[in-house]
Amino acid sequence: MENNSQQTSLQSLIQNPSQLADIMKDPGKHGLDFYNGLSVKEKQYIMFAAAAGLIGYAIYLGRQES
Repeated sequence: MENNSQQTSLQSLIQNPSQLADIMKDPGKHGLDFYNGLSVKEKQYIMFAAAAGLIGYAIYLGRQES
């Protein structure tokens, strides 16, 4: 069971929701540790999702000002 808590993959967040709760409680430590444990491909997925979210938010803010 201890090995499961050390698992770092995006799929492990779905299988172990308590890991997500730990990241939300202390994103500086748990979130960064989790991110550093991801594979390069998974890090790219997260960066792409973050970029898409920022672009969407910028479009939303641009429409708010009009």
